[in-house]
Amino acid sequence: MSTTTSRTDCDVLVVGAGPTGLTLAANLLARGVCTRIIDKDPGTPRLSRAIGIQPRTLETLDLMGIADRFLDVGHRVRGVGVYAGRRRLLGIDMAYSGSPFRFQLHLPQHHTETLLRGRVTELGGTVEAGVELVGFSDDGDAVTAILRDTAGREQQASARFLVGCDGAHSRVRHALKLPFLGQPYAWDWLLADAHLDWAGRPDQVYVFVRPDGLPLACIPITGQLWRLSLPMPGDRGGRPPTLDEIQGLVAERGPGAMVVTDPETLTCFRCQLRSASVYRKCRVLLAGDAVHIHSPAGGQGMNTGMLDAANLGWKLALVAAGQAPESLLDSYGQERGPVATQVLRFTQNLVRFGTAARSLKRTLRDASLPALRLPPVQRRLAGRMSQTVLGYPDSPLTRPGRVAGLPRAGERMPDLAVHAPDWPGKTLYAVLRSGRHALVMSDRAAGPADWADLRPYSDLVALVAAPLRHRRAIALVRPDGYLAAVGTAGDTTAIRDYLQHLAAAPIPTASAFELVNTPNGLAQLSDPPANGPANGAAVRPAGPDGRAGAGQLAELGHGQPRPRQPAKVFVSEGGLELTGYGVHRGASGGMKSSSEQERCRMDSIGEHLHTSSGATD
Repeated sequence: MSTTTSRTDCDVLVVGAGPTGLTLAANLLARGVCTRIIDKDPGTPRLSRAIGIQPRTLETLDLMGIADRFLDVGHRVRGVGVYAGRRRLLGIDMAYSGSPFRFQLHLPQHHTETLLRGRVTELGGTVEAGVELVGFSDDGDAVTAILRDTAGREQQASARFLVGCDGAHSRVRHALKLPFLGQPYAWDWLLADAHLDWAGRPDQVYVFVRPDGLPLACIPITGQLWRLSLPMPGDRGGRPPTLDEIQGLVAERGPGAMVVTDPETLTCFRCQLRSASVYRKCRVLLAGDAVHIHSPAGGQGMNTGMLDAANLGWKLALVAAGQAPESLLDSYGQERGPVATQVLRFTQNLVRFGTAARSLKRTLRDASLPALRLPPVQRRLAGRMSQTVLGYPDSPLTRPGRVAGLPRAGERMPDLAVHAPDWPGKTLYAVLRSGRHALVMSDRAAGPADWADLRPYSDLVALVAAPLRHRRAIALVRPDGYLAAVGTAGDTTAIRDYLQHLAAAPIPTASAFELVNTPNGLAQLSDPPANGPANGAAVRPAGPDGRAGAGQLAELGHGQPRPRQPAKVFVSEGGLELTGYGVHRGASGGMKSSSEQERCRMDSIGEHLHTSSGATD
């Protein structure tokens, strides 16, 4: 084995190029984050365990601008039916999910990965196949990883953050020595992807339960190809089934008159129900199966991982850009951990439902099933399966509140038509593709004056109008489509509080300072009077006479750190300079504090301070 040392700097190193890792990489690359993604698989085809894409995941793909690519090749499934022989016990209609995607989309996992890889490539990323993580160290400022390719060559790579999306046997999780609490199921699962000749409809999942607690699930992949899933008691040692074995089990457990032919896949695997309680440890994070695994019941696993990635992606992007503190990343586990707990409980309940043997308890349960056909119960069941009802109401980010006609803060915000000069003919989700939050105002609100106190956050927020029910309603929607805070045109306290906590530091505006003309061309910023200048007033470099110079406008850049008082803006030969005490950005983009006076040279067209010629008072 040969070893070379080469420093490869990136913002984020993603370990694992399954659906979770690819979704994360695509979200980061779309927001301009330097991202490297590796996968130890050399590129050979892998078993497609996951086939179901839930409505909430389709919404997330829509937020990424690629949902149509999946819809063009996927197979739409309208619901799930549970049967005892030929008697229908229960149905779940996905039209009740509350999503514009009123179905599950079935697509083999390797096709999902192909589409996601295509998006990563479009955004300038590359999946480094056949490259595995050997180990890593976190020194507090960066993560140094040791990587090895298929030829045994090792290299050293440095990243600001490392995210383990490397599956149930995650090397990242093992290296962090995190407990993966839970237990294996007492069954093996037999899977067969095969053609099925029978009377079943190809737009519905069928689950046949039996008195002995050994069910059969028939899941359409295409109009002709079906996945047959059969839990088997005991331990087969990974031995795959034969076609004859599958045919015999289908005849035994199904409604009859079912012929299995032309199998594409015959496999056996053992499921476990496990999760880790830690999603982040310093600069290393976990997502997807690396942090939670469960049975395939309900088609939740891949979807939960992709939604992990959507939650983490926008937060990592803000931190990498220096627009938010690293503590924002703590909210990732605080939000996704409870969701994973709910998903694991949901899948476990489905397994118990399908494998319950004949008993008095089961008889009583079956007698109550007709109540599950009621629309309110259907909405709850479809919402749980589609994950549209899962949200973050208890998140430390969420600002509790309620405005008529809007979801509660922390809940998913449905897509809707919006309009604004910068976003003609757009929907809310299309606006969120910019990577910013969306500030959605009622189109009957008074106008720009109603959001004047939120202007300092314009680099974090895209302003749009929409036909909201409450005539003065304002909703702040996160980049992942969840409602961060709500307010009205007369009360934006919760929204402003959310943005202040999200940003790396309060953003200086003229409303926070009084401009004081001084000799020698200085315009000093000092504490404002009680009736200080109006929001949006500009900080201008002074002319030779001490007055604000006409034609020279200097604004403190949005999202930049606020200096402690006093601070001064002055004109120098090479551009504009800001001097003052307080917080400043280090070269890595992280936030640093200083007790000494810091001098930060800023070019007139730089990111921190910019000028606009011809500006007037």
